[in-house]
Amino acid sequence: MSDRDKQNKYNQQSNISNSLYARVNVGQDADKNSLDSAEPVHTGGSMNNDDERVSDNSTFTHTLLFYVIGLLTSAIIGFGIFKLFQNYFYGEGLNQSLPSFLLIAGSLLIGFIISGAALKKIKG
Repeated sequence: MSDRDKQNKYNQQSNISNSLYARVNVGQDADKNSLDSAEPVHTGGSMNNDDERVSDNSTFTHTLLFYVIGLLTSAIIGFGIFKLFQNYFYGEGLNQSLPSFLLIAGSLLIGFIISGAALKKIKG
């Protein structure tokens, strides 16, 4: 292979890699070498598309609603289960503490699962 062919092949590969770099780094001044400076580089892109949006579940109202709904549903479920199986909660030692623990843990788990599902359904 002659030197001219090698140079043409190198130029072609270089042009392809440069154009791929420019396509990937759209909006980041791809023609400049971003490694020269310590400035933060804008990543480009937008969040205007509905399918790219991420719901913000860290707001105060979302957190407050999650805990209020979770605790209320847990209390309702726990009270209902306690009334249904009232005779199982009277005993001594492990016969009393195990059903109580299962009632509290189960009602809290179910209540917060329902709360999370309800808030997800409301937010869309």
